[in-house]
Amino acid sequence: MKLSINPAIDFLTKHLFELTFQNGEEIFNTIKFQPNGTIVDHANPNALQTWTYDQNKLTLFENDGEHLGEFDVLETSDGTILFSNGSLSLVPDEMVILRLSNLDNIYQEIIRHIFQFQIKNGRTVTRDFKLLPDLSIGGHSGDNERFWSLDEETLTVYNQYYIPTAAYKLTKNSNILSGESIPLLVNQEILLLELISLNSFKTVETDINQSIELKDEELAFKIQNIVTPTTKDYNTQASRLYTRGTDVASISKAQYINGITDFNTYLNTLSLHKWTKYTQAKSYMLKLRINGTFKVSIVYSKLLPLHPTVREAGFETAFQEIYQSKVDDIFKRNNMNYLSNDSEIQKETFVYEFETNGTQTLTIPIKNDGIASLVGFIIEGEAQIDEAGWYAVVDKIAVRDIRLVINTTTFQKETYILGNLSQIENQIFNQHEPSGLNALGDGHLFVNVVDNGSTLDADAVNSQYIRVHPNPNVGGAGGFSRGMIETIKLKDSDEYDATHVIFMDDDIDVLTESFKRVYALLSLIKPEYQDHFLEGAMLDNIDCITQYEDTGFITHSDDVAYMPVKASYNLTNEKDVLRNDLEYPVDNEYGAWWFCTVPIKFIHENSMSLPIFYRGDDIEFSIRNNAKLITLNGLAVWHLPFYTKKSKALENYLVARNTFIDQSINGAENFASGVDFLGKYLELYKKEQRMFNYQAADQVLDALDDYLKGPDYIAAHKGIELILVANKKNEIFSDDVPKKIKQNLHTVDEYQMLNPMDLKLFLETDNGHGLPEYTFNKFDDDLANVAVLNQEMLENPGKQFMKKRVVVYDTYNKAYCIRERSQSKYEVNESRLAALLSQYKSDAERVANDYKEAGKKFHTAEFWKDYLGLVD
Repeated sequence: MKLSINPAIDFLTKHLFELTFQNGEEIFNTIKFQPNGTIVDHANPNALQTWTYDQNKLTLFENDGEHLGEFDVLETSDGTILFSNGSLSLVPDEMVILRLSNLDNIYQEIIRHIFQFQIKNGRTVTRDFKLLPDLSIGGHSGDNERFWSLDEETLTVYNQYYIPTAAYKLTKNSNILSGESIPLLVNQEILLLELISLNSFKTVETDINQSIELKDEELAFKIQNIVTPTTKDYNTQASRLYTRGTDVASISKAQYINGITDFNTYLNTLSLHKWTKYTQAKSYMLKLRINGTFKVSIVYSKLLPLHPTVREAGFETAFQEIYQSKVDDIFKRNNMNYLSNDSEIQKETFVYEFETNGTQTLTIPIKNDGIASLVGFIIEGEAQIDEAGWYAVVDKIAVRDIRLVINTTTFQKETYILGNLSQIENQIFNQHEPSGLNALGDGHLFVNVVDNGSTLDADAVNSQYIRVHPNPNVGGAGGFSRGMIETIKLKDSDEYDATHVIFMDDDIDVLTESFKRVYALLSLIKPEYQDHFLEGAMLDNIDCITQYEDTGFITHSDDVAYMPVKASYNLTNEKDVLRNDLEYPVDNEYGAWWFCTVPIKFIHENSMSLPIFYRGDDIEFSIRNNAKLITLNGLAVWHLPFYTKKSKALENYLVARNTFIDQSINGAENFASGVDFLGKYLELYKKEQRMFNYQAADQVLDALDDYLKGPDYIAAHKGIELILVANKKNEIFSDDVPKKIKQNLHTVDEYQMLNPMDLKLFLETDNGHGLPEYTFNKFDDDLANVAVLNQEMLENPGKQFMKKRVVVYDTYNKAYCIRERSQSKYEVNESRLAALLSQYKSDAERVANDYKEAGKKFHTAEFWKDYLGLVD
C-alpha cells in the first residue's frame, strides 16, 4: 500500500474543509485544496486562491498573491487533521477555525461514482458522468455540465460560465440522484434528470494480510475454487466464462498474470444472494496465495431496474406480483425476462494495493449488506497465484456429511463418456483435499455409468468409485431407473450410502468444478432447503457461451408445452450473468436430467421412471415429486443444443405420447393441473397440416393412437421399437440447395402477418384445404417464387397463406425440403383424427384409469428389474 511523502498534505488534498468563526458561525463550507497549490470553492475558478504548507503551517494567498490567512495544522499520527486555529486578513481581530467540512462524507462518497446521466424515463445523455475531486465534471463534455458544488441538501451543476443549470437532491443513497434542470430562459422547459451510478471506486488503505480470526466453533469452508481456462477452452469462446482481459498462463500448478485479468465472470463470481439465502454461511472471504506487485479490485454488482416502479419494489416483489396476476404464463415469463433486461448494472469497487515479500496468503473479507447480488474480483499487475478461492465462515456443527452419486446413462457415446470420466478421475478422485469443496473425491462421490449400448469396456473403466452397468437399450428412462436401482443396492450392501443423486446426460462436456460446488452448497444448506433439487444449466457446446435452459416449466398455452424459464443468455455478458442469478417464479417447474441433483429421500423402491424410453421422464419425476429447484451460476454442463437434434418423431410422437401418459399416471389434478394437453397437441397437428407436413401431423396422431392402446401396449414394446417406426415418417432434407432457393435464403427468418379476415380464413380452412385449386398462388410454379421458411418456425401464416408449396430450410445443417399441398393426404389425416377423437371420447376415462393403476407398478424397482432382465 502506498502513502504520500507527507501524510498531512495527502489529507488536505483529499477532503473538503470549512472555515468558521470561533462561535461556530460558518464562513465557507466547501473549501477544496488542490494538489497543484490552488484553492477551489463552489466550482468558481474566478475566485481562485493558492496555498502552501510547510512545517505544520498552512498559508493561504489571494489570487493576486496577497497574504490571506495562516493556520497552525494539528494532526494525528495517521495524518488525520482534527482542526486548525488561525486568522484571516479579512477579519484580523477574529480567530477562525479550519476543519473538515460537514459535507466531506457526502463529497467522499459522491466522487467515487461513475454515473449514467439521463432524462428521467427518457434518453441517456452519457454513461460516463464523473463528479471529479476538483469540483469539475469529467467524462461528459456538455457545455451545461462543467462544474459542481454541494450545500446541505443539494448538488448543483454549473455550465461553462459558472451559471447553475441543474440541481439534484442529496439523499443517503448516492447510487441514484434525482433532480431537475434550472432554466436559463423564462419559458424554457424544466427537465427531470437522473444520475444513476454505474460504478463507484474506493481505494482501501488497510492491512488485510492477516488471517481472519475464527471462533472455536467456526471454520472457513472453501465453497468455490477460482477456475481458469484449460488449453481446450482457450480455443473457444468458453475461455471468457472464466476470465476476461489478460490471459492467465498456467505453469505446473501456478497461474501467472501480467496485465489486467478480470475474474468477475460466470464461473468465478460469488452469488452473495444465493449463498446467503440457501446456506448457513455467516460471512465470506476471498483467499489468494499469491506473490507479486499488483492491485486487487473487489467488485460488488447488482441489477438496477430502469422502470421506476420495479426499482422501488425490487425484482423479487415485482416478479411475485407478475406471477400472481391472472395473465398467460408465457406472457408472465417473457415479461419477467424483459424487465430483468431493462436494467443497468451497478457496481461498487474496492481497490487494494499489494507488494508481497515472497508468496503470501491474502484474506480479503467480503461485505454482505444485502445489496449486492454477485461479487467478483480483478487483478492488475504482475502476480503468481498458487491458490485462489471463495470461503464461507460457518459453524462447524452446521456442516453436513454429503455423499453424491452420479447416475449417467450412455448409448454408444464413448468419446463423451470416457472423456468425462477421465476428468472426474483426474480432477476429483486424484486431487481431493481434507476439507471444503475439494474434499469431494475422498469418499464423497460415486459414479454409476449405465451403458445402454453395452459397448463400454467395463473392466477397463471400473474402479473403486466408478462402476459400469451394461443395460438394454431402454433410453434415458430405463437407464436412469437402472441407476436408481444400483444406488439403492450400494446403500443396502453398505458399500456407499448416498445422500444425493446427480442425474447426468452422456452427450455433454462436464465441468468438474460444478460437482464440487454442488457438494459445497449441500454441505452448508439450511434445513428448510435440504429437500430442494439443484438444477445445473445447459450450455451450448458449439458456441460454448449460450445458456439455453437451467429450469423449465410446462405452459398453459395452446402453442407450447415445455419452455425454459429464462431466455437464452450469453454468459460472457455481465448483465446476463446477473439476470441469471435472479429467480423467476413459475408454475409446473421442472429440472432436466442433463445435470440435476436430487436428495436421496426421493430415490427409493417406488420412485422409478416410467417405461417411456425418454423425453418426459425427468419432467414427470419433478412434477410427481413437487420439486422445488435451486440454480446457481457455475453449475452447468456443455450439451449438444436442441437445434442439432431436430426430429419430428421425437417432438410430435414421443413427447406428445409421453405427455399423455405422464398426466394420466399422475392424475390431471397433479400433473400440470389445468393444462389441456389434448388441445395442445391437436393445435400442433393443425399447424403441421397447414404447413403441408402431413407425415408430421400423422406422427401426432400416432402418439394419440398408441396412448389409447393402453399401458400394456407401451410396456410390451421395450426400447426403441416404436420410435424407429415414428422415425420412418420424418421428412428427408437435402443439402444440395437449388440456385433459385439459395437466392431467397436471406428471407428465411422473415415473419409475415395476415390481416384479420385472411387469418380467419387461414384458420377455418387450415390454410385453404378444401378450396378450389385456382384460388392458390399461381406464381408457386416457379421455384424462385416459393416462400422460404425457417424450420424452427412451426407456423408463418403470411408466408404460407394460399400457397401450393413452401420451402423449409434447416439453418443449422444448411439443408432444405419442399412441402407441397395435398388435399388427399390432408383428408386421410382428418379422417383418422375424427376416428381417434371418437375413440378418445368413449375410452379416455378408462384408458387414463388404466395408466394410473399401471403407474403404481411402473414406478417400482420390481417392475424395472423384470423389464431389464436383472437377476437379484
